[in-house]
Amino acid sequence: MCAKSLAELEDLVTPTELLDEYTEHLLWWVNWMRKRRRCEPIEAHVILATREDLHEALKRQPDGLTKEQKKRLRELDSLLKSHANWMVKVLGDELPKWRRRFKPPRSHWWWFLDKLVARQKQLVRQT
Repeated sequence: MCAKSLAELEDLVTPTELLDEYTEHLLWWVNWMRKRRRCEPIEAHVILATREDLHEALKRQPDGLTKEQKKRLRELDSLLKSHANWMVKVLGDELPKWRRRFKPPRSHWWWFLDKLVARQKQLVRQT
């Protein structure tokens, strides 16, 4: 059996497949956190890594999601942002460590949820 090329491997994981994974992981995590209020950091990291993979797949295939799927992605992203405080609590100092290691751009907001939470807290204090 011969090895597959990188392009062939990338085609195996489509934006649609990654959106399905993001949906599954995020919804499972939110439901788990609602019930138990705690989880292992790796469970939270899977969500962020899947979101990163989805972003990269969309760079390769910009038309890889339908209009409805793009709407679903916006809804899921909103759900993640609305639970950023849980994600930050679970990840603790892991999130800044991952940022230093991988150096994601600010446009990859999912790696900066701690900054989002800090801004939200600052806004609450100002009101």
